[in-house]
Amino acid sequence: MRVKYRDLEEGVLENWLITFEEALKINLPRDYRTHILTYNGGSPEGDYVIFDADSADVLVSEDIHLYNFNYLDNGEGSLDEQASRGGARYIPKGIDIGASSGGILMMSLASGEFGSIYHMFSYGEPQKIANSWTEFVSYLIDEDLDE
Repeated sequence: MRVKYRDLEEGVLENWLITFEEALKINLPRDYRTHILTYNGGSPEGDYVIFDADSADVLVSEDIHLYNFNYLDNGEGSLDEQASRGGARYIPKGIDIGASSGGILMMSLASGEFGSIYHMFSYGEPQKIANSWTEFVSYLIDEDLDE
């Protein structure tokens, strides 16, 4: 089942996103920018949303149970919080974009890897799981356990 996101009461304004990009001195990939402007990161509606490792084009060791994607707002865990510390913690020239069961999601903004998505379990190294945001979301599955 395709993943649906909870409706936002208020959308993200373009100038918020521009301020974020300027603070980190980055430009986000167009597909990810569109997602942020529409869903502000996004919390999946389903209780059990996974990145399907079996269908991915890159080698992924196991399915990844997703919690949420980071949002534009002041506060810990938000995209804004990264601006205060300079971006992602575990990949160079990147941003943390979400959380999973036992790990984090990151997006590379480096030349040659621009827009690539990485996942890191707390017990390992970052692992590339998709070449773009669009590719990444195409592998998401909502496995509602009640169906």
